[in-house]
Amino acid sequence: MSRAFAKERDDAPEPALVLPHRHALDHQPPEDRSRVGFGATVTLDGAADAPATFTIVAEDASDVRLGKIAFDSPLATAIVGKRVGQRGVWHRPAGDRTVVVRAIRYD
Repeated sequence: MSRAFAKERDDAPEPALVLPHRHALDHQPPEDRSRVGFGATVTLDGAADAPATFTIVAEDASDVRLGKIAFDSPLATAIVGKRVGQRGVWHRPAGDRTVVVRAIRYD
């Protein structure tokens, strides 16, 4: 009989949860500091009514009120790899918005 029609045992152990492994370099500043990457503090036009500054951090350190955005957030995804003057498209629930990188610094 197919397992699709067999009752699972109630005392069977839960299967192990396997999470995808992130490459360690995803959370290190890039060698090319002229591009936006993890740890960059970036000033953008288009993210708000006035130029706005954000720092790209690990997910567990993000706090938008403090200007810290997660590396895998939609805004960070739009600008990672960009240079000063380049545009990115920030995919938001309220609609896409084009942002322009105005400054990049690594502290």
